[in-house]
Amino acid sequence: MSTLKPQPPITLRDPDLQKVLPALRRAAQNARELALRTGTPCHVRRDGKMVNIG
Repeated sequence: MSTLKPQPPITLRDPDLQKVLPALRRAAQNARELALRTGTPCHVRRDGKMVNIG
């Protein structure tokens, strides 16, 4: 069995693609906040298990 080698960070030249990760992080944060405000479930995968964080 082989071990995974660390990959260098991905550098993107397209300015639109550079904004994708921060946008996804903002969307995830907004989803968590909305779930907490409304009392609805918000599930994430932690350590291979689905966990409700809402």
